[in-house]
Amino acid sequence: MTVLISPTLDEARKELARGLDGRKLIVFVVSCTVNYVGRTGSQLGFGDRLVVLKRDGCVLVHRNEDYQPVNWQPSGCVIQTSIESESLVVKAVRPSPLESLTINIKQVQFLGTFQLKDEAIFLLHASEEDMQKAIVAQPDIVEAGLKVVEFEKKVPPGFVDVYAVDVEGNTVVIEIKKDPAGFPAVKQLLEYLKHLQPAPGKKLRPFIVAPALAKGLQPVLLKRGIEYKQLTLQRSNEILQKLGRSNQQALRDWLDKA
Repeated sequence: MTVLISPTLDEARKELARGLDGRKLIVFVVSCTVNYVGRTGSQLGFGDRLVVLKRDGCVLVHRNEDYQPVNWQPSGCVIQTSIESESLVVKAVRPSPLESLTINIKQVQFLGTFQLKDEAIFLLHASEEDMQKAIVAQPDIVEAGLKVVEFEKKVPPGFVDVYAVDVEGNTVVIEIKKDPAGFPAVKQLLEYLKHLQPAPGKKLRPFIVAPALAKGLQPVLLKRGIEYKQLTLQRSNEILQKLGRSNQQALRDWLDKA
């Protein structure tokens, strides 16, 4: 573990380089600007921020409030450091899709590098039922204007997780998976569709809702006309906890009547 308080930019750059080479967790508080270039673009003006670099190439930039980072890059980034025009520049480049996050630092208040040992298994006590409840309670997490008609709708092959209509009156059929959805989920959903009919002049819109898709599944979804919406167990839990705090009884009454 190394901790530097108010180091010079050159001292900070050298410790950053050592930390990156050693694949350490790096935490620093800096005065900086942040620029993102990629699928879109963004600029964050000068201010004090908490920056975290993780051993897998993940980058998080936090402001003084909110648990979510204001800027971030996922794992797999190549991180470079340099001194340019009296600034410490930290650049994280993601190869695919090609995008970059550039942190231009004028002052370092704190810098720590840590070698963490963490081999514990993370167990999230949640289920597909929790994901279903979250969608029923807040349908717009799937699509704005969506209205749930029924859940656990009985059809000959089994039960449709969520049966809904969109703003145009089309029938939305949702299959939920708590793990990355694979080819069996597609097969199951297609079997359900054989026994469902939309309203006259409308269409069926099949959805798979899951934290992720199995490798190679996206082209199959496109070919079959199946839409995908990402939803994690953690996000579902957050929605249910928030609703539980604000209107727990109303939600219970709604589910009992549905």
